[in-house]
Amino acid sequence: MNGAMFDTIIHNGTLVDGTGGKRYEADIAIKGGKIAEIAPQIGKNAVKEINASGKIVAPGFIDIHSHADFMIQAKNHNEILKPLVMQGITTFVGGNCGFSTCFIPEEHRQVTLAYLEKLSLKNMDGEIHWQNPDQFMTRAERQGLLLNMGLLAGHGSLRIAAAGSVNRLLKEDEQNRMEHYLDVCLEMGCLGLSTGLQYYPGSQSDTDELVRLGRVLKRRGGIFTSHLRSYSHTLDLALDEVIQVGRKNDVPIQVSHLYWQPYTRGMAGIMKGIIRLGSFAYNRLKIPIPIERGLEAKLKILEKAARGGVNIHFDQLPTAQGFTELLAFLPPYVHEGGRAAALQRLRDPAFRKRVKRDLTHAEPDWPHRDGATWSFNYIKMTGWAGLRVMAVTSEKNKWTVGKTFPEIGRLTKRTSMDALADLLIDENGQVMVFHTPTQPDDPFVERSLWAAFTHPLFVPATDTILTPYGRPSHVFYDCFPRFIKLFVRERKMLSLEEAVFKSTSMPASIMGIKDRGVLRKGAFADIVIFDMENIDTTATFHKPDVHPAGIERVIINGEEVVSDGRFNKEVLPGRVIKKAR
Repeated sequence: MNGAMFDTIIHNGTLVDGTGGKRYEADIAIKGGKIAEIAPQIGKNAVKEINASGKIVAPGFIDIHSHADFMIQAKNHNEILKPLVMQGITTFVGGNCGFSTCFIPEEHRQVTLAYLEKLSLKNMDGEIHWQNPDQFMTRAERQGLLLNMGLLAGHGSLRIAAAGSVNRLLKEDEQNRMEHYLDVCLEMGCLGLSTGLQYYPGSQSDTDELVRLGRVLKRRGGIFTSHLRSYSHTLDLALDEVIQVGRKNDVPIQVSHLYWQPYTRGMAGIMKGIIRLGSFAYNRLKIPIPIERGLEAKLKILEKAARGGVNIHFDQLPTAQGFTELLAFLPPYVHEGGRAAALQRLRDPAFRKRVKRDLTHAEPDWPHRDGATWSFNYIKMTGWAGLRVMAVTSEKNKWTVGKTFPEIGRLTKRTSMDALADLLIDENGQVMVFHTPTQPDDPFVERSLWAAFTHPLFVPATDTILTPYGRPSHVFYDCFPRFIKLFVRERKMLSLEEAVFKSTSMPASIMGIKDRGVLRKGAFADIVIFDMENIDTTATFHKPDVHPAGIERVIINGEEVVSDGRFNKEVLPGRVIKKAR
């Protein structure tokens, strides 16, 4: 329409504006990628007009914890990351858990790439042609982005760049080099630092190392995020460690995917039996066991820190099973020297026997880095059946996806340890697994997280690791619709306004992202339009790749990426979000 005053007008919608305020009826006008006007009725001309009568109009969801940066450089990244926008996500924050693809200098380059490849399941040597965040961001913008991307610098990546793959605390010159690298990343626009303290090499750090990195964050105004050292009986200590970083440096803290795995030293078998019995009683006998109270006690630690002035929040996923790379479940001593060295050690029957003994018998302790007593020995806590293969890269091992290692062992006449080690060697260390103490999609395990989803310090996240391989988690497809469906419409534990706030302006504020996550004049036009009565998901562990119902339109920087529930792969409207200098 020639002479149109606006690019788009959304008429007659019910606005839930992301602030937590009460919903209201209004029109929204968009021009130049931003919200130009909000009023009860906007009668001016527009190139495009959308009737949102009877629908909820909200800011696009902001995924605070993602690994989508692994795929953002692929030419077909829009097709790979399609599940994100189909569920209403318009912005993600990548580089989490210490794994960051944006900083890879020449020194220790190959070891850094091998570290990243464990989680990305890609050969990154032929794909990565940059050394720092500025080059990474420039390349992404030049190619085009499906959705908005903010980045964290990864502690694991920085540590390897500074010292290589070492099983020890850093020397002073190495620590100084890592702090310099972090300063460079923040100067180039990274939002903060992510740590993966369960993972190698983050497991080799101590609290002092983290506190010193916090000083750099303080100078630059960055956030500190953490996949903790432990989520079990030493969870209190793990939380206290990151709280110290926040308190001593006055920097914001984001705890990644907070949950609690019950465990008592010396009682692994008994604890496994109790959890399985609880699951049976809850699911079969319909006894409403309030298992969520276990996590409530841990949340009080965060509440106390917040009352004491620490700016702290946490994220969680609405799913009963977690997921990560398989090597993370082996003792830290396996990893020294990098992935190739680890796989070579696992070929040795005597070494494999030692690892099996430690996985089965060594008691988890604190701190995380010491020998066989690292503080999150998940196999010790849940048994070998606690892990299921999520993804492998080879055709010949695709049959293992969805199976536990005892199942793989029985089918191949091997022990669980041999099945695990042989698969790692066969796949060059690139194996992803699901982890759960009982069965996939267990409502009992999911209930253990209820206290998280309604907590004032909580925001939802996907932890996205979308790859062309294996079985994705259903939350890559349905995280935000599932959160709204379960906790707003069905359980009525949150209002819609509260749930949208937690999915939009709250994560934007936590990450220091300006003018997104809210519907107001002058803000970027990142908008999702959905049918609250019909928002739904049928995705499950066994059939995860199902797009949700009810998400009708997704607009990113003023351009429609989803129209009437259909994905438009020709549009790349996303932008890189940089920390203001």
